[in-house]
Amino acid sequence: MDRFEILNEPTGTYSIFDRFTELPATAGGKTFIGLYRHEVPLALLAVMEAFRPGAGSLLPSLAVLGGWRQQNDLKDHQSDGLQA
Repeated sequence: MDRFEILNEPTGTYSIFDRFTELPATAGGKTFIGLYRHEVPLALLAVMEAFRPGAGSLLPSLAVLGGWRQQNDLKDHQSDGLQA
């Protein structure tokens, strides 16, 4: 539980941050910001489950960047065929 921090935002909502990456925590394609108090326990469980060894990505908060990287790699490969 030391990896994740629950922050009470000035708006009255809560966010879960990954202390290692300093990014909002993510799991299952959802970023855990702007949560209501009653949503926090289940969100924290989801993040901790995603972080569990053997569950996939070691850094679930960086998973949101994976789609960006794949999209840019695809563009690079497409442009490679056009170069002389």
